[in-house]
Amino acid sequence: MELTINNKKHQVDVEADTPLLWVLRDTLNLTGTKYGCG
Repeated sequence: MELTINNKKHQVDVEADTPLLWVLRDTLNLTGTKYGCG
């Protein structure tokens, strides 16, 4: 999957059912992203 975050392109190889939150936090180390209830 290819993502553009803050004008920077990222290519990640993850399973199709991986939550975006996990990709951002665990794969790209963007820990500012938090899980919220709701």
